Amino acid sequence: MHKAQRQKDLIDLLSINNVMSISDLSQRLKSSMMTIRRDLEYLDKKGLVKKMHGGALMVKQEPGQPSFFERIEEFDEEKARIGKAAAAMIKNGSIVFFDAGTTPLAIIEHIPDDIEFTAITTGLMTAVALCGKPKASIINIGGNIHQSSYSATNYLAIEYIKRFNADIAFISTKAISIPSGTFEAQLPLIEVKKAIVSVSNEIILLADHSKFEAKSLCHSIPLEDIDTIITDSKVSPEIVDMLRNKDKKVILV
Repeated sequence: MHKAQRQKDLIDLLSINNVMSISDLSQRLKSSMMTIRRDLEYLDKKGLVKKMHGGALMVKQEPGQPSFFERIEEFDEEKARIGKAAAAMIKNGSIVFFDAGTTPLAIIEHIPDDIEFTAITTGLMTAVALCGKPKASIINIGGNIHQSSYSATNYLAIEYIKRFNADIAFISTKAISIPSGTFEAQLPLIEVKKAIVSVSNEIILLADHSKFEAKSLCHSIPLEDIDTIITDSKVSPEIVDMLRNKDKKVILV
């Protein structure tokens, strides 16, 4: 198993069980105990788990951070404008992947009811909102549920995602830095986002101005994998110029 996948699966197991022994992790991940110890040491240094004698404890991520529903309210006017611009990209017959973030969720209310399209999503809340579109065919990706984002994660979600081909993917992010790309605060979300990008023809990043020139814990999507960025008019002109100089289409709303 690839190192990054094994570490993500390790975090998924600890997220479910909270505390596990190295022996149990070794058996579940089909890896040697020495390999698991090295993974735990690395993840302990990153602050994702707490290594203990003979096992590990899951560390709750980002204490005090706003909940999913609180994040919906953050920059809600900007998200509404971004969502409206993104909705205009969906045409009859489109196959559209929706990331589980709050900004992709803002797209749905702006999609006309008479548009026939296929929607694929890792987000529970996104799937529920899409049910209000009478001509949408909705596919909800299953897997372990990441509780703070209501998103499907782990290898089950990734393998299911790989079965599809999408015309457009709408991706959200915790932060974006130029030229690195996007960043996330929580490791389990990253491989799912990468899988969505790998099966989609056009990658649309949705990010309000607060996300720019910032970083979070883990690098996620390289800038070169992103085709278009939809953001609000409060983003600085220097950032817009930098993105366009990197051959990125930037839509300001």
